[in-house]
Amino acid sequence: MANAVESACSGVEPMAKDKEQQQKNIDLMSMLQCDTPKYDAFVTEFIGTRTGAGMAPSAKVAHKLCPTWPNPQQRSAANSDTASRTVRVGVMDSAFNPPHYCHAAYLECMGTMKLTPATAIAGADDTPRLLEIDAYLLLLGSQNADKELVGATLEQRMRMVDMLATTVALDTTADTWHMWKNKKDFDATSLHNMAIGMVNTPLFVDKCTAVRDMVRDEWSRSSIGTGHDPGQLEVLSYFAMGWDALIRFFDPKYYADYPQEIKRFFASGGRIAFSRRTGFPNDDVDAFFGRTDIVDYLEHIYELRLPKRVRHISSTDVRIAVRDSTRSVRDIPPRILEYVNSYMLYRD
Repeated sequence: MANAVESACSGVEPMAKDKEQQQKNIDLMSMLQCDTPKYDAFVTEFIGTRTGAGMAPSAKVAHKLCPTWPNPQQRSAANSDTASRTVRVGVMDSAFNPPHYCHAAYLECMGTMKLTPATAIAGADDTPRLLEIDAYLLLLGSQNADKELVGATLEQRMRMVDMLATTVALDTTADTWHMWKNKKDFDATSLHNMAIGMVNTPLFVDKCTAVRDMVRDEWSRSSIGTGHDPGQLEVLSYFAMGWDALIRFFDPKYYADYPQEIKRFFASGGRIAFSRRTGFPNDDVDAFFGRTDIVDYLEHIYELRLPKRVRHISSTDVRIAVRDSTRSVRDIPPRILEYVNSYMLYRD
C-alpha cells in the first residue's frame, strides 16, 4: 500500500486509462479506507495539549496521503534555494459534520480551474488564472465561532475526513463531482499531495497563522528545508469559503480589533477562494466588493464556480437526509455513508 501511495506522490498520472486501471484505483482506495488511521489518540493529545484558555493558535497534521507533504512534487533539494521557497496550500477548513462532495469540489476547483480575481468582479481588467496550488489540506476545527459540537465526535469526523481525502486524491472513477477528468487543460497533478489535520481556533486570521507555522515546521523537517530557516518559507494559504463565510469573514462583530486583524490575515499569507450563493443578486455582490474596508484586499480574493451537481449540498441537509433516509444521502461518498450508518450517526 505504501508503495502505491508513494508512486502517486512521485507524479504518476492519476487518471485511469482503461477499465483494468480504474478497477485497480478502486481497489487501492478501498484498501486505504479499510486501513484508516486510528484518530482517538491524536484527538485526545490535540485537545489535551493545544486547546483551552490562553493557548496560541495551533494546527497539527494528523495524516499525510503523500509522505513529502507539503513540498511541491516537482521540486527537489537541488533547487530548494529558488522556487521552493514559496508553497501554495489549498485549505478546506470545516466542521465536516459530515464531509460531503461539495467539500471535495472546493478543493478540486481551487486547484484545477482558472479562478476569477475579485478585482475583475469590481470592474478591473483582470483575467481568470490558475492558483498553482502545490499542496492541499483538509482542516478540522476543534471549535467553531458560531456552533457547538453536536452530531459526530471529533474522532469520528477525523475518520470521515480521511475517507474524503482518499476519495479526492485517488478515486478517479467518480463521476459525481470530479471536474478535471475529461478536461485536458485542467491541472490535477497535485491533488494527491494532500494532508488532513486539526486546528484549535475558530477565526480565519488565527487559522492562517496556525497553518503557516505548521507548514513551515513540516518543510523545515524535510529534505528540502533541512538547514534552512523556516521563516524564509513564504506560505500562501488559500482558504475555501462559501458566500456566507466570506460575509462573516468581513463582519466586525467577530473581531476584537477590526480591521487590523483582517490586515494580519492577508499579511500572513492568507488568501480566499470563494463561491457565491446560487441566486444571490449580482448587484449585491458588486456592492459587497465595493465596500471601502474590502477594496484593498481584492487582489487576494478569487471566485471559483462550483459544478451544479454540488452547489446545493450542505452538511445540515445531509444530516437531515440521513435521518429521514432521503435521496440526498447520495451527496456523501458511499464509504462515508457506510460509516455513518454503522455508527448510527445523525439519527436524532
